[in-house]
Amino acid sequence: MNRRLLIGILIALIGLALIIGGIFAVTRLISRGFAPAAAPTPIPVATTQVLATTHDIAAGSVLTNEDVQFVDVPVALAARNAITDITRAVGRITTVHLIQGELLMEHHLADPTNIAHDIGYIIGDDQVLIAFNPGDLMSTLNVLQRGDVVDLFVSLTVEAPIAQPEGEEGATTAAVTGEEEELQTRLFTFDAYQRIQLTAIVVDIVMEEADVPEGEPQPTPSPAEVNVRAYLLALTAQDALVLKHLVDSGADFDLVLRSPSSTELFELTPVTVDYLLERYQLEIVER
Repeated sequence: MNRRLLIGILIALIGLALIIGGIFAVTRLISRGFAPAAAPTPIPVATTQVLATTHDIAAGSVLTNEDVQFVDVPVALAARNAITDITRAVGRITTVHLIQGELLMEHHLADPTNIAHDIGYIIGDDQVLIAFNPGDLMSTLNVLQRGDVVDLFVSLTVEAPIAQPEGEEGATTAAVTGEEEELQTRLFTFDAYQRIQLTAIVVDIVMEEADVPEGEPQPTPSPAEVNVRAYLLALTAQDALVLKHLVDSGADFDLVLRSPSSTELFELTPVTVDYLLERYQLEIVER
């Protein structure tokens, strides 16, 4: 009897344990089903810094440090020609209108020092660019630099009628008979332009090669001579046309350097032989 009782008690305990285990298992399953899913571990994204605009910028503007800032963008989204070096942006000219926050691209900017491609962006809408070689002494001294302010002096030889004093018979006779007036060659020296800026300078650089024994590496050549081929001037179309006519007429030119802060327009009198005779009180004595 006692044995049967013990077996019954043991079976009851086992059943109770199974019931408790089942309840615990069901509770765990239910709790897992309603518990929030664990947040996935974020995968770090590689980024790079590129330049973007800080405000809207009109086309033709020269960029400054205040116009741009660095922003982080995913490497996968960074354009191949995005600008990552601020020195590649500051001082360059925008070729298109840019809005605030727009990433800067190489094709958005022009380099004013690149006279082969981008120099057209630095001249005004009412200007043209003309190449001019004055052939004067100043141009051979390598004194003038891009951006210098200069005046242009011109000496021009022309054939002009000989001036006859008023009332003389010769002048009246020529006018009445229709005979050709006697011409004389005269030299005029005058200031053709004042305060024009040298937009760019085109030069030929002659490199000096060192005399190195055969078999030894050649050092990097250094400039031995710089020859000015032409100055590029941004002028109005009419002024450029006048300059072309003076060049085609065989005029002699001289560039004279002015102070960069000079704003004065000089009132100059064209110089001729008559002007010199009067100024220095010279007399021509006939023998």
